[in-house]
Amino acid sequence: MLTTVVQLLFQGVNMGLIYALAGIGISLIWNASSLFNFSQGDLLTLGGYAMLTLFAMMELSYPVALIGTLVIMGCTGYILSKFYFYPMFSEGLDQQVILIGTVSLSVLIRNSILLSWGADPHTFANPFGKTPINLFGVNVMPHYFWNIIIVAALIGVLQLFLRGTLIGTAMRAVAQRPYAATLMGIKIEHMISLTFLLSTSLAAISGILIAPILPLTPEMGGLVNTKAFAAVLIGGLGSFAGALVGGIIIGIAEVFFATLITASYKDVFIFLMLIVFLMFKPGGIFEAKISEKV
Repeated sequence: MLTTVVQLLFQGVNMGLIYALAGIGISLIWNASSLFNFSQGDLLTLGGYAMLTLFAMMELSYPVALIGTLVIMGCTGYILSKFYFYPMFSEGLDQQVILIGTVSLSVLIRNSILLSWGADPHTFANPFGKTPINLFGVNVMPHYFWNIIIVAALIGVLQLFLRGTLIGTAMRAVAQRPYAATLMGIKIEHMISLTFLLSTSLAAISGILIAPILPLTPEMGGLVNTKAFAAVLIGGLGSFAGALVGGIIIGIAEVFFATLITASYKDVFIFLMLIVFLMFKPGGIFEAKISEKV
């Protein structure tokens, strides 16, 4: 029984960290522009398909395909920010109009994936192997183990970048006080574009890591996106630590509910959790420091 619980915990934490990684990307954009990007999940899917093309179809090595995917998706995020989102910001359009723009982008990406790769599910070879790793008597699939290490390392590097570099400091300044940042000579347009680049790259990594667990489909990003948003709201809007904790909570709750009760209503259970948090702790577990945006 204890072995089963530990295995479920590994599986839940693994899924939760993937949701958290997508959620951190959502929080990055929210902090920089007060915008909910509803196309984040579809960018995650697009990253998975880009990896599928480079790794499985073009047969590039896994590291080369990974770097290539990150370059492609990072450039995609930068271009979308520069030529799609920032013109709407600079024109002073209502936030609701821009929000609809993110939904429209989501539909465009989803249908582009459908036209390019078809509706059939796709998978690619697991680069970490299929032989379980025995940890103190508990068998853990290697991709669960490595996904946890990779996501933890990425979150650590992201924190070092945001807090230990001039560019990261400038991005945080734009998130906290955009007008003051402008007075200090920081170009908001460039910082927002870099934020979208980072956010899209994180989404791509989430899509790559989730591919050995869930088959790639054009609609996959919608459900993952919903759970990433739930992680952000449960953890605390705008808080990276909140997105991390919220994602892990959702991942563990989802896995245990699906295994011990029923898999048919696991998504309903997650939405019920979200409703309870919004009713009794609407600010989330970690209140965002930029409270005027909440």
